[in-house]
Amino acid sequence: MEAHAIALQALGVQRVGIATYYNDELNQAILDYFARFDIEGVLFGGYSLTGQTEALYATPMLALDEVSQVQVYQYCKRGFLGLNGKVDGIYINGGGWDATPAIVALEKDLNTKVVFALTAEMWLTYKKMAISNSQLDCGALLRDDYDPPVQVGFRGR
Repeated sequence: MEAHAIALQALGVQRVGIATYYNDELNQAILDYFARFDIEGVLFGGYSLTGQTEALYATPMLALDEVSQVQVYQYCKRGFLGLNGKVDGIYINGGGWDATPAIVALEKDLNTKVVFALTAEMWLTYKKMAISNSQLDCGALLRDDYDPPVQVGFRGR
C-alpha cells in the first residue's frame, strides 16, 4: 500500500474518502496505514453487493465479478456526497472489481482526485523506471504526469 499513499501525497491529498469491499477489520488497517503517512482516511463503509459477507470481505470475492463499473461509480459517489466534512479525494482499494473505468467520471462529476490501488502501483512503477506512459482514461494520476514527493514515506512506526 505504500504506492497508494505516495500517490495520494503526490496529488496533495491529506484527507481522503476510502472505498473498499472490506469489513471493518481491513478498513481499519487501511486507516491506520494511511495515518503513518499523515493522511486522514474517512471510510465509505465496505461495499456489499449481496448483503452476504465472507471472512474479511463485505462482498464475497466471487461476487465481485458481478460488480460493474457503474456500481463502483455509484457507491463512490454516494459515499463521497454522504461524508461529513470535506475530503481532498477518493481512494479506491482492491483489485477485485472494475474500478478503473469509473475514475475519470468520478473526478469530473465530483471535481475531486481519485486514486485506484492498481493505477497507483502502475504509476509509481513507471516513475521509478523513468518510463513516460501517460494514460487519458485512468484519471489525473496517470494522465497529468505527477511526480512522487521528494520526501516519501511514513512517519515513525
